[in-house]
Amino acid sequence: MSSKEASPRSPSSAYINLRQAMWVTKQMAEDQTREMILQITLRELIFYGIFVILVTIFAVGMVFPSMYYLTRVLQELFLEKQFQTLNNVEITFSDIKSASDFWAYCETILLDGFHWEYWYDSTTKIKETDEDDKKILYENKLLGIPRLRQLKVRNDSCAIHQYFRRMFLACYDRFSRRAEDTEPFGLGKGTAWTFSTEQATGSISYWGKVGSYHGGGYYQDLSLDRKTTRETIATLKQNLWITRGTRAVFLDFTVYNANLNLFCVIKIVFEFPPTGGVLPSYSFQTVKLIRYVTSSDYFILACELLVLGFVIYYTVEEIREIFYFRWTYMTQFWNYIDLILLVLAYCCLALGATRVQVVITTLNKYLYVTDEYANFEFVARLHIIYNCFVAIFLFFTYVKIFKYLSFNKTMGQLNNTLHRCALDIVGFSVMFFIIFFAYAELGYLLFGTEVEGFSSFGVSMFTLLRTILGDFDYMEIERANRILAPVYFLTYIFFVFFVLLNMFLAIINDTYSDVKTEISVTPDEIQMSQYFKRGFYRFLSKCGCGRFISPEKQKESEYSVTIEEIRGALKKCGFTDLEIEMFFSRYNIDPTAEVGEFDISKLVADLEGRPYDAPEDPQAQKAGSRKAASGTPLVTLEDFVAQQERLVEIETTIALLTTKVDALLKKLDTLDNVRKGPKSK
Repeated sequence: MSSKEASPRSPSSAYINLRQAMWVTKQMAEDQTREMILQITLRELIFYGIFVILVTIFAVGMVFPSMYYLTRVLQELFLEKQFQTLNNVEITFSDIKSASDFWAYCETILLDGFHWEYWYDSTTKIKETDEDDKKILYENKLLGIPRLRQLKVRNDSCAIHQYFRRMFLACYDRFSRRAEDTEPFGLGKGTAWTFSTEQATGSISYWGKVGSYHGGGYYQDLSLDRKTTRETIATLKQNLWITRGTRAVFLDFTVYNANLNLFCVIKIVFEFPPTGGVLPSYSFQTVKLIRYVTSSDYFILACELLVLGFVIYYTVEEIREIFYFRWTYMTQFWNYIDLILLVLAYCCLALGATRVQVVITTLNKYLYVTDEYANFEFVARLHIIYNCFVAIFLFFTYVKIFKYLSFNKTMGQLNNTLHRCALDIVGFSVMFFIIFFAYAELGYLLFGTEVEGFSSFGVSMFTLLRTILGDFDYMEIERANRILAPVYFLTYIFFVFFVLLNMFLAIINDTYSDVKTEISVTPDEIQMSQYFKRGFYRFLSKCGCGRFISPEKQKESEYSVTIEEIRGALKKCGFTDLEIEMFFSRYNIDPTAEVGEFDISKLVADLEGRPYDAPEDPQAQKAGSRKAASGTPLVTLEDFVAQQERLVEIETTIALLTTKVDALLKKLDTLDNVRKGPKSK
């Protein structure tokens, strides 16, 4: 209809390329017809659905319920069994409070956990020929030997106030590189009494409850023989291996379960803070380092390779979009999700390749070594990081599904709501976090010395977030400060829970109502269900089954598509919704009737400002809803009757409106007389 030449990115030229290009995305086809957009969206949705299924299979295939049960039974063995202290008190791992409790734990739980030399009757000893049965819980093979390692700080590593220098001759600070002690002590010989670097031990850093610790220190390797292990622990205890400068003791070992093909890398930690006492903690990392053994493992490998193929495909697709949109590419939200997905995918690929190489090297190094410490710490840490990247990658993969579901107006309500209220939420977040941080600091200062939930600023923030969800212990903070605790709690609940949280919900609800209203008044576009229905009817017609389709369904399908094509074309030309409705009213297009080729040709001719020549072909004349015997279309009896009925309805409506206006005017006159009555008196 326009004589202007199409630009390289005009809808006409893009439409020609869309028919043959498989790389064109929904974003690149914004200027196309609704049917073309749905066609491209459907293609992308099918491809992406396959991609999501493959990612889910290979991500979930790395984790098994048996991992939890292996971790659980080992925790019950080393952490939950009771043992007697020097005072004949029954405690568990979590109750360890002193160095004497630590040595009692080593002499009982560790010896019983590592060395299974008797059957369940405690009298029948396992024969030396049955070495295969000497496993932890009879099923878990100890790889190498366990290792005890500690880190120390120097004496006089902290400053003592001048008032107390005569009372305290020694001072041991919290652990840090500056305060660390690397000098030999005790017997002065052997790795247990001389310092070793991280390169020598091969251990990695650990973040404990009190501080962060590197992989070096003083270490002692234990033995696979129960008697030798008992003697080693006794030697360390008698020569005061744990001193006042000890800040952390680590027990490291690795077990392998051949039944499940799972490794469990265990680190049991005892922190000795400057306050005195012991803070026990632990880390049980159950991982599957040997990935491909069974047929299901190789099926997961095939899924991984297919995912890699999809990642390459989407990479090429994103490069095409960048060249197509240029700088406007960064203005679209979903492009950032696409880039995050690609970055995560390549990070997973790099970490996976590195993990395989490190696992092979580590297994070859420690597989047949029984008298050395088998260091699997780095391998387990790398595997955990790899799993974290895969989990985040799977999360964003599911988030991106909303991109392809937004074609439906119902599914698009969430996207439109979040997009419309984004600025309001940002402004609200500033106000919310100012108040939230103020309460977190206040709680830290008021209750930090007595309540664990407010022991640090970061812990205070999480405690307040849990309070919003109803998880709080009011009596604990009341015991810390009986006067300010009620005021703190009540004002926080009032301002944050009743005011700010409801303001946030009001912003979401108000925006959602506006979006829903706009969608309801916006003229309906062809939906995916109608697109499928039309394609299904066309398929039946091509198969020769068109006679089984009722004429009403055929008209419904064909009409909805034709009307939307007209409406979409008028919108692209700059017409408003009101002008479009007036346009349809001018040509007397009934939304419940069929719009045929005759009507469309007449509309196009009228818009182009030229007279319309009716086709001479009788078949073409029958295609329109109004037939023409010659060049001038005639008005049929049915059209005439319909117009008369519409005129009668209009006259009735106008008469009703006139009556209501007269009644309203009379009421206004009455009210005016009543208002003037007292003044006249």
